[in-house]
Amino acid sequence: MPKEDEKKKKSVKNLDDLMESMRDEHSKDLDASFKAWDNFTKEENQNHLYNNVFTPAQDKLYDSIKGELDKVFGKDGGDETKVLGKKKEIRKAIGIGIKEYFKGVHPSYTKFMDDLKLDEDDQYDMLVKLYDDHIGAGKIKGVRSISQLEALTRDKKATVGHIKKEIHERGAEHIKGAMGMMENQYITHHFSKYRGPEIAAYLKPHIEKAGFEIEDKLGYAISELGELLKMREAVVEKKGHPYLTKKKEEPKKK
Repeated sequence: MPKEDEKKKKSVKNLDDLMESMRDEHSKDLDASFKAWDNFTKEENQNHLYNNVFTPAQDKLYDSIKGELDKVFGKDGGDETKVLGKKKEIRKAIGIGIKEYFKGVHPSYTKFMDDLKLDEDDQYDMLVKLYDDHIGAGKIKGVRSISQLEALTRDKKATVGHIKKEIHERGAEHIKGAMGMMENQYITHHFSKYRGPEIAAYLKPHIEKAGFEIEDKLGYAISELGELLKMREAVVEKKGHPYLTKKKEEPKKK
């Protein structure tokens, strides 16, 4: 059964598939919650999501924005064109890119937007909001809103080439943010019904069995879920944690 679950995780084509599979997952206890978390965070599963879901979608976003900019400003020599005052054109290109991105990551989003039949400005605002929420802009450290690119249309020196470069350079940042937000949602799904002290109490014997002792008892007791998950990972990988210390081996009896 675990092999089938792992295969199901690795075969997801987009986040709509992942959300659907999560709706079928119900952890009856913390053993089940941690088992689901371990399967989700396995390197092969994370690599699959990075390489086969997020990266292709991010590539589509870049290619679509680049394609629209080339169409508007010209493919040959267009990169040198100044974008000062070209806010409408840049917004349109970004909107096209985000829509293509969601076709790969969240197909249900694009269907929803098509059904709403929003005008171009409203659709842009909605796309940016959905995308920023998706990548954790302003929530995850270092992840910036895609709408910040509009600021380049107020820069006298900025060119089409600068827009393309910024979009490409932010790709890895946005993938990291999107994966972080997805992990947060997965954690909420499996652990939200438990309080920190309950999880800390559950982990204590596992930590001790792994050869560690709780050194900072207060810090451990008031740790939030994210910190407890990091602590567990550190113990599993034998790395240790500031709140823990390695058990001293008892001297062998002669």
